[in-house]
Amino acid sequence: MNNTHLIPLPYVPDSSIYFEAIANDPWSFYLDSGIQNGLDKNISEKSRYDIIVSQPFIKIIADDFSVSIEENNLKKITKGNPFDILEGILSGFDIQETSLPFTGGALGYFSYELGQSTIQNNKDYIGIPLMMVGIYDWALIVDHQDKKAYLASHLVNKDTKDYLTKLSIKIKSVKPNNQSFKINSTIRSLLNFEAYDFIVNKILSFIKEGDVYQINISNKYIVSCEGDSWIGYKKLREINRAPFMAYIHFDDFDILCGSPERFIQSHNSHVETRPIKGTEPRDSNPQKDKENAEKLLASEKNRAENLMIVDLLRNDLSKNCIPGSINVKALCELKSYSNVHHLESIIEGTLKPHSTLIKLLKDSFPGGSITGTPKTRSMEIISDLEPHRRDIYCGSIGYIGFNHHMDTNIAIRTIIRKDNKLHFYSGGGIVAQSNAKNEFEEIAFKASNIQKWINFFKKD
Repeated sequence: MNNTHLIPLPYVPDSSIYFEAIANDPWSFYLDSGIQNGLDKNISEKSRYDIIVSQPFIKIIADDFSVSIEENNLKKITKGNPFDILEGILSGFDIQETSLPFTGGALGYFSYELGQSTIQNNKDYIGIPLMMVGIYDWALIVDHQDKKAYLASHLVNKDTKDYLTKLSIKIKSVKPNNQSFKINSTIRSLLNFEAYDFIVNKILSFIKEGDVYQINISNKYIVSCEGDSWIGYKKLREINRAPFMAYIHFDDFDILCGSPERFIQSHNSHVETRPIKGTEPRDSNPQKDKENAEKLLASEKNRAENLMIVDLLRNDLSKNCIPGSINVKALCELKSYSNVHHLESIIEGTLKPHSTLIKLLKDSFPGGSITGTPKTRSMEIISDLEPHRRDIYCGSIGYIGFNHHMDTNIAIRTIIRKDNKLHFYSGGGIVAQSNAKNEFEEIAFKASNIQKWINFFKKD
């Protein structure tokens, strides 16, 4: 692994015990593959690694008007595109070779609104930054395939070696958190069926006029809570296992993400995106569950919806991939998760020699599977029709490493906790064949795992 500084740790199938040591430290991130026990047979490329970080030595925070850069207890305020500013900071570090996915670099979240040319402030929104990205000099990596764990770093920052020595001692004696978490209100949604039906009919009129072909529309839900978000997340990962989960703790808010969807990954110039479009619920009855899966595979509507997004993403990737390298590796494959069946496609390409990972991310952002086609016009209509800002929902969580590797998710099935309130969302694509009643039911069962999670913690 070349110049990677490694401290071996005991392999644990459930890496959440390692995160316990830093769960309450601001800017602690847990990129969670959903693997939780040694008997798990579902370890794939998507769920091989868990990544844990804390203590960034640079913090980049973007709001609606400016970008703050904090380093060595100094803060600099600048203006400009947050992606470009992040690019400038990352370009100052040498590329480090390693076989591990992330051993330092940029890791954070990118809100959906970063992809908008104008942001409306007259909407329901949480009041959190558009982007929060740390530059980290180490990572705790748990490799579920090789059953190994490490603290890994390139020791770019002078304080890292001492910190890791102390952390390696701390995590070996960590004990589970015994705090509590409670839900103490009923769920309030911003859109009732009548309001949702009105929006769907507006979208159908845009489609009929040829303005757009598909638009993803969402509903927002709010519920009150108290206690430790980390306790809540540990239950969420039991109920809603998925390969692109994440828990993030900041000074005044937390993110609990249960995403099944990869946005963009790049490794050694190979680029991949895995859009999800098409949904049917799981069923406890095996025969009914099988019928739901077969119904999804046979659905012309869902297949057409997926194909439109595949074409959109092929176009997005082509801006930064070598001409002729874009390939649809898989089309409308069935993927089954704890509460839903989905159709997933895989598009791949080869990064141009003079392009960059951040330019690839910026030019494809936000993901086409949660906007519509054509993307720009769809986002304009979404902005006009949805009563809420999406914030992190439909944005992305992930990393761009010093090793020139990138992996990001689509931040769906995502909960933001701020000021003792939980904000979560559910959405779906509207096409010409859509029926408002059916679509409203679909977004409800997409959120069913979060509903189940809320019910678990609800006070009697």
